[in-house]
Amino acid sequence: MFMVDKVKLGKKGQITIPKKIRDEDSLKEDDVFIVKHMPSGTIMLEKQRRKNPYDMIFEAIAMAPKFDADKAWKEVKEERKRERS
Repeated sequence: MFMVDKVKLGKKGQITIPKKIRDEDSLKEDDVFIVKHMPSGTIMLEKQRRKNPYDMIFEAIAMAPKFDADKAWKEVKEERKRERS
């Protein structure tokens, strides 16, 4: 359902999302929102979706540097040579 409602900006820049909307979207305290400010002056709030822990793990793995086994083995050999010297 599309809803339009008016809200008032508080002293500290806070706004209250109307209860009808909070209930319909199951919004709760500590939910995180992305604030988008358009060049036209339009301001939009978008609820940030919580990531699945598995997705977070796969993202971290994808961002990790690639493992080069040949390079690692070469470093091990060089370290052993230094230790023997």
